[in-house]
Amino acid sequence: MTSIDGLGAGSAFAAAQYGLQNASDGISQAASNIAQRTAEDAVAPAQPIATNTDTINTSSNSTSTSTRLTDDLIALNVNERNAQASAKVLGVADEMLGTIIDVLA
Repeated sequence: MTSIDGLGAGSAFAAAQYGLQNASDGISQAASNIAQRTAEDAVAPAQPIATNTDTINTSSNSTSTSTRLTDDLIALNVNERNAQASAKVLGVADEMLGTIIDVLA
């Protein structure tokens, strides 16, 4: 009798679990970063009117913040897709295990 691990079902379940855990961690991190940036933006005092050189520095700082926010939103979306893919792998592994059990029974 062949073991289920020898057929790859165990490793499929492990890979799906690992993928879901990593996606969950990534989603948590990205969501935390987004919430932190949103809170910082809400609490930040209004910028005083400045000279031309200060305005350039302020706008580049603002661009940096929006770039980081964009990066966090992309990371959130990528991790969501990773979680969906891992869930699909888990479903296929479950179906495969059911088929193996039906064949061996």
